[in-house]
Amino acid sequence: MMDKIDLGNPLLVHALDHAAIGMAIVGVDGKLLKVNHYLCNSLGYEKQELLELTFQEITHPDDLEKDLYHFHLLLERKINSYHIEKRYIHKDKHEIWVSLSVSLVKNEQDEPLFIVSQVQDITKEKLTEKKLREKEDRYQRLVEESPDGVIIIRDGKCFFINETGVELLGAENKQSIIGRPIYDFVHPRDLKRFKQIDIRGESAGPFVKRFIRMDGKVIDVELKTMPTIYQDQTATHVIMRDISERKQAQELIINSEKLKVAGQLAAGIAHEVRNPLTAIKGFFQMMQGDLKGNKMYFDVIASEINRIETILNELLVLAKPQEAKFERKSLEMILNHVITLLETQTNLNSIEIVKNIESNLPLIECDENQLKQVFINFLKNAIEAMSQGGKITIDVRKQNADSIVIRIVDQGSGIPEHLLNRIGEPFFTTKEKGTGLGLMISKNIIEEHQGKININSSANGTNVEILLPFS
Repeated sequence: MMDKIDLGNPLLVHALDHAAIGMAIVGVDGKLLKVNHYLCNSLGYEKQELLELTFQEITHPDDLEKDLYHFHLLLERKINSYHIEKRYIHKDKHEIWVSLSVSLVKNEQDEPLFIVSQVQDITKEKLTEKKLREKEDRYQRLVEESPDGVIIIRDGKCFFINETGVELLGAENKQSIIGRPIYDFVHPRDLKRFKQIDIRGESAGPFVKRFIRMDGKVIDVELKTMPTIYQDQTATHVIMRDISERKQAQELIINSEKLKVAGQLAAGIAHEVRNPLTAIKGFFQMMQGDLKGNKMYFDVIASEINRIETILNELLVLAKPQEAKFERKSLEMILNHVITLLETQTNLNSIEIVKNIESNLPLIECDENQLKQVFINFLKNAIEAMSQGGKITIDVRKQNADSIVIRIVDQGSGIPEHLLNRIGEPFFTTKEKGTGLGLMISKNIIEEHQGKININSSANGTNVEILLPFS
């Protein structure tokens, strides 16, 4: 039937050559029978050069199977036309992306005569699409690899979270976060103020709120929000940063400054107060012998003078700390000496001290007197917390290959949870007649010994854990 097709028909030639897109008439064998100038220009061939080729020869190898599949469906008359995007190979070997529309022309007997192909060059659009996709991929990688947590929120619910955010919130995977309200993670005490912030409007922050991780741990989170578009809808981009360690560092700096001020105050107090206090104490003792007054008054005054002297002595430790003399000593021996010193006080308060000390503990490099001061401070605190008597347990054992742990557990009234974080601050104390300096001095001593102190407390008592290294 092909010999009956007049490919030289002026009307056909005119229609092809003046088409605004590439046009080709293709034989059922795939040979190009007629092409227009637009297609020739797109592929870089002269018309005669292109007519000597088949569409298979100019099709990109990776797209040929798809094109042939549709081509055979067309010849088998299972379809009348098809539309695909594919690549051609330009004469100079670079790729040309096209939008290809193919229709089958049949004779009166319903037999295939030839195929009309319409070819639209979409290379620029594809390059633009590729650049956009690469840009989106780079953005996605930047978000995923960001050291800060990133959450996309819409109507208060989480629609996206990066891996850093998953780790920050203590979740196992993204699925456990996506779909949940962000308010589920805000600490109840911060929730009302958090909801008052307009995170849907203009950029807000940075501001700090407490979050509750999925493992129950409370962390301080610095947040910054900004409007964005996610999945073609308005949303809020939230950047989260865990600043718990930063806040702890700031608190350490503040405490360090307080300690510095305390030392400066101690030096001044030592010179300005001790001398007149000595005179007052001397004259008071003389008055006690000469005057016959109410003995209770004298006892109160004497007690308060002794308290002032105690405060001065503790401040002087801060003002002029003694140089530590490190020697290899036995922890068991040091603890036994301390327990002996406090034995009278424990008996008077109906307190029993129970020791569980592991045998053959290694000697540690330490200043014996300083460690005695630490143990005396903690044991005295335990005794004073047990006004009704009870039991103090001292547990000493190896923690691992290079450290020993000492646990002092009492059965006192404990320390309120909201005050526990402030324990160790200069001049902060939960005791009526305390100075707040004993624990701070103890912490400094343990830190000089390259150790650590952890304190846990409840209504059933307090657990002090001291970790000391050995070599």
